[in-house]
Amino acid sequence: MTAPPVTLMRPVTSGRSRETAALASIPAAQAHPARPAERVGWARAGDDPVQAVRAAEALRDAGDVLEAAAILTQLCRLFAHLPYGWRELAVLRQRAGDAEGAARDFARALAADPGDLHTLMQSVRHSAGMGRLDEAQACLSAFVPRTPGQVRRAERLEQLVAYMRRHPETEAMLLAMAIRTSPRHLGIAAVEARIAAALEERRPFSLIRLGDGEGAWISDPDEEGGRFRSLYRNNRKRILRTWFGNDDLIDRADFLALRDRFLATIPTASVVGVTYPERIRHEYGIASLDGVPSCTNVLRHVSPLLHREGVSVCTHDIHLDLHLSGALQRLMTSGHPVGLISCHPQLAGAISRRFGTRIAAALLIPEEKRFAPIIGATGMQGAHYPEAFGHVMARLRQRDWSGIFWLVAAGYLGKLYCHEIAARGGVAVDIGSIADAWSGKATRPGLSNLDPYRL
Repeated sequence: MTAPPVTLMRPVTSGRSRETAALASIPAAQAHPARPAERVGWARAGDDPVQAVRAAEALRDAGDVLEAAAILTQLCRLFAHLPYGWRELAVLRQRAGDAEGAARDFARALAADPGDLHTLMQSVRHSAGMGRLDEAQACLSAFVPRTPGQVRRAERLEQLVAYMRRHPETEAMLLAMAIRTSPRHLGIAAVEARIAAALEERRPFSLIRLGDGEGAWISDPDEEGGRFRSLYRNNRKRILRTWFGNDDLIDRADFLALRDRFLATIPTASVVGVTYPERIRHEYGIASLDGVPSCTNVLRHVSPLLHREGVSVCTHDIHLDLHLSGALQRLMTSGHPVGLISCHPQLAGAISRRFGTRIAAALLIPEEKRFAPIIGATGMQGAHYPEAFGHVMARLRQRDWSGIFWLVAAGYLGKLYCHEIAARGGVAVDIGSIADAWSGKATRPGLSNLDPYRL
């Protein structure tokens, strides 16, 4: 079987070379007529199709799209009855912006092995991301699970497709745009001014940010216990493993009660950072199992608050904006004592030395377990919840924090810390991963270049 030409188009945000952009409609096997790229790659991969796929993936991730495409084209010629080459060729097309070509190759991969779960998941998500929910559902309906695990994963995919039908991208985008264009939406300068005024006037203030982690715990009761139960439950288990290293808290009554306290902090916050339109477009475009419901549910929960008095909104990335604009630095050098909650033992001292700031309190918490290899272990005994959480809350309740600027980097539980600080008269700002960046730890994709964030 002869593989079709690999159509590689250069996305406007890509940094690919003109050579890659010029590959449109050229068969990958002819990319280097003098030195056929597939022979070089194939020699490296041997005659093993699995090794060939791995070689192509490594080349693709290293930016050598030409040779990756050549290996995959040859793989499809020699092993047309296997799904691997077609599936990875589809991924390559998808990343290059050729959505139609990717759909054709995903269909070939499924035809080669209708029972391959990995191919099913990628194919369904691709169709759903293109807005072709009927095609995604047809794929799922034709799939026959082989194991209980496959049954569960297929069920979650079905629930994602059902969620995208019930809450389509247009709905989510309308919510996101309504929030962005609301008079309650604050830009960087306005947020800085609000924080500065609260410090000067010794008024309570809290800024919290709601991302996909928090969004995993926001849902309508009928959806949570019914049509989207498996989707939500899996997303919550995933985020619990990120936060705490396991999902043991998923059904614990005390942690579920804590969720009610978390939800109660949202309408009482001074400013709430929420998902923005570009993020929604991205999550729906890749049909993210966690990003679509979590980010959309944040918007659905926060949007009604725009009609109430008191709450303002801003972008979820406000912590990055406040740092890059110099606002955090100006606030830290404004003469007000600083409080800090983070997993970085050396950060309070670094802030004090860098800005000449008096540290009123520095409370240490365990690191997020997913990022422990990057952050390093704090050495604290016990988990963030309930052990450290109880200690931090007890400390926050011991005194009046009026006029003190608190920087809180504590994830989900940090929203409760911000609420408690404001209840004690303080000014609390959820700075999230900025604390990691200040400490030289790149825990998020957007922090791959730490130079702009170092103290």
